Amino acid sequence: GRPDLEPMQIKALLMNGAETEIYINPATQPGVLAPISRIGAGELRVDRAATLGALAWDQASGAAALSFGAVEADRQTVVARTLTLHNLGNTAKQFQIASSFRYANDRDSAAVSVQAPSVVNVPANGSADVSISLVINPTRLHPWALNGGSQGGNGAALSVPEYDGFITLVAGNETLSVPWHVLPRKS
Repeated sequence: GRPDLEPMQIKALLMNGAETEIYINPATQPGVLAPISRIGAGELRVDRAATLGALAWDQASGAAALSFGAVEADRQTVVARTLTLHNLGNTAKQFQIASSFRYANDRDSAAVSVQAPSVVNVPANGSADVSISLVINPTRLHPWALNGGSQGGNGAALSVPEYDGFITLVAGNETLSVPWHVLPRKS
């Protein structure tokens, strides 16, 4: 165990080390990835989490996920969150930062783009903050079809307007994953 960690940090470790390749239903829909709104960070992998020497979380919420929420956009809109990385080790670490979309059609639409630095240095037993921004182009968003009526509880309908993916942080053989998602609507 890691008695030196706070409960929020333990949750972050578990989420940062989760398995992200989770499918909706491998038997009936082989190869169809489940959206972030259904899986969060993914399936927990305690063995991975136990070996992580760093953790990452949203500075404002304390969650190991970046929720950009529901965004009304009438023009190009930028929403930002601060990701805090904490190094649990006695030596400094340099993390390479990459972002990805859960689905190729969301990436290819160019409605949402992710901006983040490519590298962050985290001191030994210290922390560093990283700004992660989404740029939303409302003219390229998927059509909004959600309503509070008969389809209000239809989780599958949420998949069309939602944009989601992962921020991946790599230092040597250590990989942290942080899910991100946004529900933008042209206003």
